[in-house]
Amino acid sequence: MAASAETIAEKLTTLSLDRTVKSSSPEVARTQAALTRGLTVCNVENEEKLANIAWFITKKIRAEGHYAEATDVIEGANAVLLGAKAKQDCAELLSLYAVNRIQGSTHSDAVAGGRGLYRSTGVIN
Repeated sequence: MAASAETIAEKLTTLSLDRTVKSSSPEVARTQAALTRGLTVCNVENEEKLANIAWFITKKIRAEGHYAEATDVIEGANAVLLGAKAKQDCAELLSLYAVNRIQGSTHSDAVAGGRGLYRSTGVIN
């Protein structure tokens, strides 16, 4: 992650947007909100772990020629797990998200597909 940034959210936003952003920027605030919410639905130890997973997924989607931002990736997991009965393995969920995006699905389609799958398995209502 970017060495000069002060917070995990600022580091992740800087990496994702490929430009320096101020810690007070709306983009960093959005990333921070996504990370904070993500810790309530993802079974991860801390923000840094979630940020690392999201950045890995973002890089993979980009490597396959598709547009992706790390904040969108985290928000996608948050949207899929809205109403989850317990915290989930977001690495697994985001891998599914990445596969859908790489196969050409939009962010919205990948989220809708994930919600359908998690609903059918009883993870969410």
